Amino acid sequence: MTKAPTINSPRAITGFDGVVLDGLRILAALMVFVFHILYLWFRPLTVLYKIDDLAHLAVVIFFVLSGYVIAYTTTETNRGGMQYMQARFSKLSSVVLPALLITAICEIIVSNINPEMHSYFSRNNPLLRYIISGLFLNEIWFFSAAPAMNGPLWSLSFEFWYYVIFGLWFYRKTGWRSYLLPVFACLVAGPKILLMMPIWLTGYFAYRIRSPKLSSLFSWLLVLLSFIIVFLVVKYISPLPFKIGKPPLYFASQFISDWIVGFFIGLGLWLIPSSRIVFKQSKQLRTIANLTFPLYVLHNPLLILWSTVFHHKFNKVVDLWLPFSVVLTVSIIIGIALEKQRFLWVNLFKYLSQFYIRKRNYLSRRPT
Repeated sequence: MTKAPTINSPRAITGFDGVVLDGLRILAALMVFVFHILYLWFRPLTVLYKIDDLAHLAVVIFFVLSGYVIAYTTTETNRGGMQYMQARFSKLSSVVLPALLITAICEIIVSNINPEMHSYFSRNNPLLRYIISGLFLNEIWFFSAAPAMNGPLWSLSFEFWYYVIFGLWFYRKTGWRSYLLPVFACLVAGPKILLMMPIWLTGYFAYRIRSPKLSSLFSWLLVLLSFIIVFLVVKYISPLPFKIGKPPLYFASQFISDWIVGFFIGLGLWLIPSSRIVFKQSKQLRTIANLTFPLYVLHNPLLILWSTVFHHKFNKVVDLWLPFSVVLTVSIIIGIALEKQRFLWVNLFKYLSQFYIRKRNYLSRRPT
């Protein structure tokens, strides 16, 4: 097994690092949530064009944060490749698969109550879309096939393959054959996912590369400057090379712009002065931040269900407080329930990995 060289002194993510990471997670999830609630009730608003940019920015933030956290876990709590895969797959499956089931239930209800609404949020081959999304294959190569009622699931397919490709690379053994599995994973994932992977790796190296020795005040000024640049790029620079949604790259269409944005987000994280100060409220903030994952994958079908069942017409944006608060609360309650059942998924993937090891050992000992 090959381990990445230690090029960074250990950084705690319970101090300033953790507060910024958790704050960014919460902000990014709310940006996506707000975009979808405005899109559902105020589609004609021209401001939605820029809010759409912010919603996509939120996903770029998630990618950078994901790489950063994986760098932390593989550096500070490295327990081997099998445990890495168990942790990653159980985390994704424990939320994404129940979210697909809830989305399917919402879609069935919407189709029966309001077929016109359902036709707007449906695409051909719906059952196949659920199956391939459950296998995290909905964004490989030039597919973009998540259920239309839960578009945010597209990014989880990207995340899944980043976990797989990185894990196969990071935990590879010696010899040229060890490169075959990560290369094969890249070939399965395809160019669209790979084009966005530098953003994920930006987060990884933001943790791994040693931070410069600067004064705390100057470091925070540079962090602030980095995030200001992110805002300016999103607001004033046209998407490059295309606007998101354009086939065949779909959500990866503006990958050049996303590289730039991801770089400055990663730069900001890299420049945060390391601190082991533990804030009294950091544990509560981390708990809230952990619930952004179920909020991200559940809010859209629940919003569409709300709109279908209650037929509310809102004249002002501030009137959206009711569906906003209800869907937020329901998503959090479901998220807490799913977290309590996560040990079942951990045990499942632990059993599957142990079965694989036993099978491999048996085949290796069997006489030829």
